Amino acid sequence: MKRLCALLPVLLLACAALVAGQLEVHFVDVGQGDAIVLRTSDAVVLVDAGQYDQLAAYLARIGVDSVDLAVATHGHADHIGGFAAVFERFPVRRVWYNGQTHTTRTFERFIDAVLASRAAYHEPAAGERATFSELVLTVLHPPHSAAQYDGHLHDMNIVLRADYGGFSVLLTGDAELHVERELIAGGAELRSTVLKLGHHGSRTSSTAEFLQAVSPEVAVYQAAADNPYGHPHPEVLLRVQRLTDAEVYGTDRHGTIVIASDGDGYEVSTVRTSVPVTATCVDVNSASPEELMRIVHIGPVRARRLIELRPFTSQADLRRIDGIGPARLNDIGEQGLVCPIE
Repeated sequence: MKRLCALLPVLLLACAALVAGQLEVHFVDVGQGDAIVLRTSDAVVLVDAGQYDQLAAYLARIGVDSVDLAVATHGHADHIGGFAAVFERFPVRRVWYNGQTHTTRTFERFIDAVLASRAAYHEPAAGERATFSELVLTVLHPPHSAAQYDGHLHDMNIVLRADYGGFSVLLTGDAELHVERELIAGGAELRSTVLKLGHHGSRTSSTAEFLQAVSPEVAVYQAAADNPYGHPHPEVLLRVQRLTDAEVYGTDRHGTIVIASDGDGYEVSTVRTSVPVTATCVDVNSASPEELMRIVHIGPVRARRLIELRPFTSQADLRRIDGIGPARLNDIGEQGLVCPIE
C-alpha cells in the first residue's frame, strides 16, 4: 500500500521521521546529478553524491553522524563530486567503486578523499551482497572490476538492488540500454517496487523490455530543472506510462523525494508538488512543426512535408515522407513519442 505524505520542506523530515523497523530512501535534490541515501535505524548507505556539496549538508540536516557504506556507481562528476565533502564531514566505514580510472580533477579529488578517509575500499562484482540487518544490497552489475576497462564510464556502472522485507529499490546509476539487456539476458532479479530511472531519465536507458522486467510501482529520476540535456526525455516518461502502472517523480519537479517503507507498504514524501510527472505524445495529424520536430529524424523540412501529407492512417504511413524508410520508421517506433494513429 502506498500513501502520499508531504508538500512543504518543513513537513518532509517530520513525515519521513526515522523509526525502528523502517527504511527511508532519500532521492536528494542536488541539481543535475544523482545522490541517494538509504537509511534505517542502524545503517546509512549512500549511492552517489552529486557534483557539489549539497549531499553533505543534507546529511547533517537530517541528523546523520556516520556512513556505513558509500557507493560510487561510476566516475562522472555528477555522481562522485560530492563525496569529498561527505568524507570531510562524516566518518565512512566502507567505499564501493568499480575501479575504473578517469582523468578529471573531480575524479582525482574523489580518490584522494577516499584514501584520506581510511575507509575500507572494495570493487564489487555481480552477486556480492552487503547486509545491514533487514536491509540487503545486492550488486547486479558489473560482472567484475573495471580497473582494467578503458571503455565508456557507463559500461561498467554499478547497479544495485536494495531489499527490505517485501519492498525493493533498483538503483541503476547511469546504466544504459546495453547494460539493461545484459541484466535481462543474465536472469537478474529485476522486479522492484521502486525504479531509479537510468541516466537521469535519458533516452539512452529505460528500454521497453527493461521497464516490463522491473514492473515498478514508483519510478524516480534525478535531474535539474531546465537542464541543457533535456532530461528526462519525454519518450522515456511516455514509455513508463504505457508499459507500467508506476507513478513518476523527479527532483526537478518535486525537489527531494523520500520513500519510507516498513517492508510492506510505503509512502512517498516530496518537498514541492505531490502530483506525479506525466508526458504527452505527438499527434502527427494535429501537431505543430515545433512539436513534430521532437520526433527522431523529423527536422524542419520533413515537418513541413508531414503537414502537407496529412492525414496519416498508421505509423507505417509515415513512409510517404521523403527520407523515411524502414530503418528510420523503426527508429520512430522505438522512440515511442508518436501517439497511436487510429
